[in-house]
Amino acid sequence: MVKLDQEDDDIPQLSAGALDALKEFYGERDARQKQFEELKGQAEDEFEGNLSMEAFTEDWNASQFWYSDETATVLARQLLDGATDDTRIAVVSAPSAFIQLKNLLASGEYQCRPHIKLLEYDERFAVFKEFVRYDFEKAIQLPAELKGSFDVIICDPPFLSQDCQTKAALTVRWLAKVWNQKALRLIVCTGERMETLVTDKLYGKVALSTTMAAACIFCKIIRGEIPSMKIFESEKTLAFLDIGPLSKGHSLIIPKHHGAKLHDIPDDQLAEVLSVTKRIAIAQGVQDYNILQNNGKIAHQVVDHVHFHLIPKPNEEEGLGIGWPTKPADKDQLTKLLEEIKAKM
Repeated sequence: MVKLDQEDDDIPQLSAGALDALKEFYGERDARQKQFEELKGQAEDEFEGNLSMEAFTEDWNASQFWYSDETATVLARQLLDGATDDTRIAVVSAPSAFIQLKNLLASGEYQCRPHIKLLEYDERFAVFKEFVRYDFEKAIQLPAELKGSFDVIICDPPFLSQDCQTKAALTVRWLAKVWNQKALRLIVCTGERMETLVTDKLYGKVALSTTMAAACIFCKIIRGEIPSMKIFESEKTLAFLDIGPLSKGHSLIIPKHHGAKLHDIPDDQLAEVLSVTKRIAIAQGVQDYNILQNNGKIAHQVVDHVHFHLIPKPNEEEGLGIGWPTKPADKDQLTKLLEEIKAKM
């Protein structure tokens, strides 16, 4: 704390560092609000260009993990495959797929204008006229006119629990116009550990059109559907050269278990990934290198499948260039944070 003069002894003043941090916070808030208002305007009117998920920051506490634009576009194209003006599409808890649906239809690539509804808990998406408030805990407490009215449905339950998956399945059945594979296009996106529950018990009669693993480019490489320059493969791990390297020997090491973020991957698979990464570094004989692993779009993750980059750094020009803009930390705040983290470990 600093004081302006002796007359202000009793008036608390923020330090210069705190003022800068507060200014930065309000600046980011105002910028996000401006971006959100622009998005709202785009949502309400005809617009040129693409809508973006950037205005909707992810909330991990609400289990919000947006798909990359690439993955969301793959899903949106599957929803639009064979669609007509009479097609009715329900997007359940998958707002990033909804955004790409809007973008594809606005691009002019598709001539159809299907009827779309976004069923979503996050009321920020109410800026879109297609929004319907949805809580999986109240699986069928929805507008009556939605019952049995959709022939294309995508559902991405927010939590990897049997309770959430089961209630979301109840919603899907309530929304579906029919319940057979030929007449209903159904996409359910979930984690691999839910696969048996989803495919065998909840949706078996209609057979899933796809899962996130089916749409994932890395999963396609694992299955051999896309060629790769393979360095190593085992039951749990695959490693291959990056086709857009930052330096000679830039490699990707991935678990075969499909999961978007680090906390989605079983510990035994992560242990092998790190072991393989070490072996590749030794095999290349590199002395200086970076190991990079990103989680989430704003953290620069492009493919929604956990992957580790091994990037050799032979000199200042090649390899990963990175800045590290450190900021002063308050010791009391660090101590408080330390105790909070330790309590949850």
